[in-house]
Amino acid sequence: MYEPFVYLSTYVVRAGHLDEALEACREVARLVESREPRMLVFQFFADEQGQQITCLQVHAEGESMANHMSVISEHLARSGSWLESFSNAMALGQPPSVVTQWYREAGEQLAQFPRHVAGVIRLGSPVG
Repeated sequence: MYEPFVYLSTYVVRAGHLDEALEACREVARLVESREPRMLVFQFFADEQGQQITCLQVHAEGESMANHMSVISEHLARSGSWLESFSNAMALGQPPSVVTQWYREAGEQLAQFPRHVAGVIRLGSPVG
């Protein structure tokens, strides 16, 4: 059975570091595009005040998220220059152990909803 993994996280940007944060997001998006073919959706959104950035990821399955953590490890290590804190993070679907371990070691909270109940995924061109 196909069980997608969705990850949603919001980051608080250090005051005065928005441009650096936005460029870091663009770099990660380029990396994901070139090295993560199983990533179905990868998007960053910034709030109007420029204080928070949210990342939406839809993976074909949980192991794709484990691969993602490996691919972006260097970027994560450098994020302290612009990242103040996580304001929330959510795993929809069964998270791989590397994700839960990372959150434990970082002392951050990860809301988990591991049980996929039902749904529809349509990827491609919008209808209309």
